[in-house]
Amino acid sequence: MFLGILLGIAILGAMVFMALDKKSTFHTRLVSIIAIAVMILTVIIALVVILTDTRVEIDPSTFIVGAPVEVDEDGGNLLALIFSIIFLLALFVVIMVLAMREHKRNQAK
Repeated sequence: MFLGILLGIAILGAMVFMALDKKSTFHTRLVSIIAIAVMILTVIIALVVILTDTRVEIDPSTFIVGAPVEVDEDGGNLLALIFSIIFLLALFVVIMVLAMREHKRNQAK
């Protein structure tokens, strides 16, 4: 799992580099921004699934056939979920604005 997280961060870094590089064409920047948007959307969906899961793990030693699934009543992850989503969207907007500013700067030369 740790290796997958590092690989995802490395790919995201490469996409940010391609979006902000001075030598990148408009098409390269656009594709990089779209790839970053898809990656951030995937992370947001994963966060929603992970932080809103209220099921309790079933202990196999006490497994009873037909027993209802227990639900965890603690719902304190909503604030963390909202802040995470806002942070990821703000990160995307900053990268997009910097990439478009760099494109306009290179186009003027």
